[in-house]
Amino acid sequence: MRIVTLIENRVSTRGLVAEHGLSFFIDTGSRKIVFDTGQSGLFADNASKLGVDLAAADALVISHGHYDHTGGMARFLEINMSAPVFLKKEAFQQKLHNEDFIGIDPIIDPQSKRFRFVDSMMQIDESIYIFPETRIFYPVDQHREGFFIQDKGNRVPDLLQDELFLVFLVEGALTVLSSCSHNGISNMVETARSYFGLPVKRVIGGFHIRKSGEALMNHLISYFNQSGVEALYTGHCTGIDQFFELKRNCGATVTYHETGFEIVF
Repeated sequence: MRIVTLIENRVSTRGLVAEHGLSFFIDTGSRKIVFDTGQSGLFADNASKLGVDLAAADALVISHGHYDHTGGMARFLEINMSAPVFLKKEAFQQKLHNEDFIGIDPIIDPQSKRFRFVDSMMQIDESIYIFPETRIFYPVDQHREGFFIQDKGNRVPDLLQDELFLVFLVEGALTVLSSCSHNGISNMVETARSYFGLPVKRVIGGFHIRKSGEALMNHLISYFNQSGVEALYTGHCTGIDQFFELKRNCGATVTYHETGFEIVF
């Protein structure tokens, strides 16, 4: 299993570019999957420089309908003419951050035959599962403040019902791959752990804790230390200060997955 960060907020590798967005490439050996497309088409430029052939991808999975995860979708659909796109139908809601539109570009046709709407747990590879629902075990770990949807002319709170995450089952242990974790990374990990009854070895993605308070940080540190997670790979919406706090206080190894970073297991 190989997971490559195609784009992220930070980069230190010469020749690659960064932006406020996130995209991963997953190679299982039998399947090639793209998870999110960043804010723009720049993820595709990085993919080419990293030797990733997007035209050969077997699937695109969209974690939720925010611009910094879907902005490169049109570029992907131009490059790859056949891969299905897995997402929740709620991803096409008119999404706002306060007053600003932050949803999927209107040029994307939600009626496209490429789209496969996920409404229940789905296995898309021998070892990869899409989880379209997150059970809220820990209410402190939710991140929806300032997010709204436009519904029949009214602006209403966005409950982030479009969010999904991936779970890898490899050698009797789980890896959770999230993106922004609006519904809480500890809730996602616990959802996967309770479903399979197996330990979670790795957690990858953005945790959306950049503006978190002491109570949430204490919860996450305690949760990761008690859950037996061995490795955290995080970035994007986690926040640099929060990243270092996790690194100082968690028993797991904590690594920043910047643009071009590769995880193999």
